[in-house]
Amino acid sequence: MHRTGLLILTNHVSSLCNGDYIKHIVAGVKRIIKSTLYVHLENTSPVIKDARCLASLENFQSPVDVSSSRSEHATFSKDVFPFLSKFYSEAAMQCSNLDVNILLHNIGNCKHEHKLCRPIQCIIVDSALKPEDKENSSQILQRFVMSRYQQYNDQTIPVETISDALNMQDDTATKTTPVTSKGSVVIGGTFDHVHVGHKVLLSEATLMANRRLLIGLTDGKMLERKTLHELIKPWSLRKKQLENFLCDVADYSVKTDSGNINLNGKKLLEIARITDPIGPSSTDPDLQCIAVSKETEKGGEIVNKARLENGLNLLHVHLIGEGHLLGENQTSAISEVKTSSSTLRYNSLGDLRKIPNSYEATFPSEAYVIGLTGGIASGKSSVAKRMEKLGAVIIDCDKLGHKAYKPGTKTFSKVVERFGSDIVAASGIIDRQVLSQKVFGNAQEKSKNLQDLNSLVWPEIKRLAIVQVEEAIKGSEGRKLATKLICVLDAAVLLEAGWDAMTNEVWVCTVPPSEAIKRIQERDGRSQEDAERRIQAQMNNKERVARAHVVLSTFWSPDATQLQVEKAWKLLEERLQPDWSYDSSLF
Repeated sequence: MHRTGLLILTNHVSSLCNGDYIKHIVAGVKRIIKSTLYVHLENTSPVIKDARCLASLENFQSPVDVSSSRSEHATFSKDVFPFLSKFYSEAAMQCSNLDVNILLHNIGNCKHEHKLCRPIQCIIVDSALKPEDKENSSQILQRFVMSRYQQYNDQTIPVETISDALNMQDDTATKTTPVTSKGSVVIGGTFDHVHVGHKVLLSEATLMANRRLLIGLTDGKMLERKTLHELIKPWSLRKKQLENFLCDVADYSVKTDSGNINLNGKKLLEIARITDPIGPSSTDPDLQCIAVSKETEKGGEIVNKARLENGLNLLHVHLIGEGHLLGENQTSAISEVKTSSSTLRYNSLGDLRKIPNSYEATFPSEAYVIGLTGGIASGKSSVAKRMEKLGAVIIDCDKLGHKAYKPGTKTFSKVVERFGSDIVAASGIIDRQVLSQKVFGNAQEKSKNLQDLNSLVWPEIKRLAIVQVEEAIKGSEGRKLATKLICVLDAAVLLEAGWDAMTNEVWVCTVPPSEAIKRIQERDGRSQEDAERRIQAQMNNKERVARAHVVLSTFWSPDATQLQVEKAWKLLEERLQPDWSYDSSLF
């Protein structure tokens, strides 16, 4: 198999969606290409031309200078749109691990050379090469590819055919419905993952934009209503993902943060940060078109209403995918199709998000230590119990906190000296309720009081945790994974105390704040205002997730939580194998 390949489709685009043709093509491609597939559509004009004969490629026109070939409007067959949806959808169903990119630079009125991000290692053609003419046909294809794509001139690219591709016949009609592109087009979205639904949206918007594509990329409070929004990638990374995809499939010059533009005859790609639903689409006088999905069609109407109020032209509303954007038509994170960003985030729960720590060992080498943390009512304790059933030793740091200042210990004396002897009950132990009133009762001194208490108690909890791990190792025969004992530091303040620095991995449990508030009210009988104060007083989910190696969520059913934990545990077992290695490009 080859890592990267270029599939050349010579049938007119109006014929490509007939029957099971695309299904057979994808089935053949996945046996040849294992990583990245580029798809070249040669025949997309409104007038149907017979391009099925490979020899017709021999008469291709020489590439032209892109700076002189860009016309104000490009015209192409409307059948390109259903082809995009059908091919991307079929590829997602048959070979989801294959990165498919349908090339757009040559669709329209101009043909020119284009540089791909990845080198072409194989040419694939959608019709069989006759044995007596195979060498000549291969040479024609190689010359064509060398002319259209920037490859090494002395490179011989192998040619493959898909043996089970159907024998297609072009339509008898002489014309298909034409589409004329607009000058400047706007779209909006979060684009956490550039999945196949996004590729359809971005591709159609690119074809509609003959001069400029403006993308409003959401950030800030616009993300808070998204499922598992804490897992959404940073704005700068999402912006880079969009640039990489669009510049790979089309001819774009990217507007830089400084505003510098060097078009060189290419289209302009501009990505703007937006924190409201409309963004610059209501104020930019250069725009002619807005691309929307069926679910965001009303957004186009809102934008046009705002433009009308601002005295600007109304935008043509282009409905992506004929109203069906792949992967964006479901709401439940568990039941969504696999192309949804929400589902991709859900499916990432339990995955390793960054390379395990390689600190100097605080614990004996026989132990592999996981720091398990999460906010109040995040379900952290239930996850700890599930991990214990799978074989982990649980070190409950909250319970160790009670032991940290038992009578007779140095910590006991230090706490009494700092907060007064009246915190000691008649039984001789520290009355935690009285101590809490001393620490939190004075609003002006609360921060200093809490800081002082933590500075006295946290070091002792850490010492006790190390002792418990050492004791667990001594009695751990038969419970080790790959010669190591899995020990879990169950600690609500793991990150605040800096105990993550002595762990191999940090696992974080999350639920939306609204769910945590609801649980606090039901579990502890507290008011909504009190629950909200408790949530606001702690580290937020986004801060925890940023420091996590593994993220879990107990927001859904207990069965869903169990599946996450089992998945994370299985992946952990794999990481503890002596031959395990990581791919740094994934982190």
